[in-house]
Amino acid sequence: MSGKAPHGVVLALTATLLVTVLGLAGCASSGAAPDAAAPAAAPALPVSTPDGYQDMLNQTDAELSGALTAVGQAPSLDVLDQAVLSAAGVASAASERLTTSGPVPASVSGDNAALAAGLRQFGRELAYLSQQIDLHAICAGPVALTAISTAPSMPQLRAVATSLGTMRSDRPAYRWGGALPAAANSVEHRLRNGQILVDRRAGAAGDGVLKVRDQGTKDGVVLLAKGGALVVSVAVNAGQSATLSGVPDGDYDLFYSVGRDWNGPLATFSRHCEFHRFTTPTSFSTSAVPGGSAYTVQSIVLDTGTDGANPDSPVDPSAELGLAPGAAVDPMPGSNPAPGAGSGPGAPPPGPGPAAGPGGATDDPGTAEVDQEALPR
Repeated sequence: MSGKAPHGVVLALTATLLVTVLGLAGCASSGAAPDAAAPAAAPALPVSTPDGYQDMLNQTDAELSGALTAVGQAPSLDVLDQAVLSAAGVASAASERLTTSGPVPASVSGDNAALAAGLRQFGRELAYLSQQIDLHAICAGPVALTAISTAPSMPQLRAVATSLGTMRSDRPAYRWGGALPAAANSVEHRLRNGQILVDRRAGAAGDGVLKVRDQGTKDGVVLLAKGGALVVSVAVNAGQSATLSGVPDGDYDLFYSVGRDWNGPLATFSRHCEFHRFTTPTSFSTSAVPGGSAYTVQSIVLDTGTDGANPDSPVDPSAELGLAPGAAVDPMPGSNPAPGAGSGPGAPPPGPGPAAGPGGATDDPGTAEVDQEALPR
């Protein structure tokens, strides 16, 4: 029995050593965790110091730059509206931060108060711009930025940026205002009457003809779509007519957009835009006849924006930002005359009076407003 006791002691000691080693390993592991963690962020400098105040200006400038960049790059009306509202929130939040983050250096107190007031006003102007987008008075990001560049608050904001950037005996020069867009004049781009914008007819047979007359006060673009996909589109300017020949046989949906100031990359009018479709599809067909061929001739009339007092007069961008609420709003249209149908050589030209609608229908199909996203692309 005396020979067994030491063996039991050895086992007990071994177990104790193992527990001790594991415990030490656990301590080493837990002690390594702080070394692997990211270093704590340096505390923000108080805005009462020149460096701390400059940091706050940097944050304001960077946030405003990102917000205005999003406005200029907005690909659609809905995105543009959200981007402008977001920019309004950024401007308002920056104004609040300038007045509530603590005492600023005494040497910039006047400029800081002017900057906060200017950004507060700018936020309100952007909120009004959103209303103009909702009313389709402004329909594209580049035009929205042009309007922003001449907003009533811009002269004050630029003056504050200049004042802050001027070194004085009691303070350094501060950097702010890089996000402000340079003042720009509005330049209107107009399509050539009859210009074909998109043409995907290659390889499709048919001699159909589409005649379009725009008797409204806005330029238009007519789109023929098949199965939800755009086949061909043609421009027709206000008060003019255009003819599209070589329409392939088939059934089509007719869409059109009217407005001012065409933006090619976005494929939309930048101002006073409207989007519509004819409520009844139309058909084009071509067939052989003795001595030639017979083909469909369709005629449509665009009639929008003709009500109201001079609805398409040039609009000052500052008016669109709040100086004259409602001045840039166009009335929405009612319905359009129906397209007419005819046949090839020898067919009488379309004229006044009852005309067959798309696809040979005899009643007026009318038109319906659609969302911009509903237009085929």
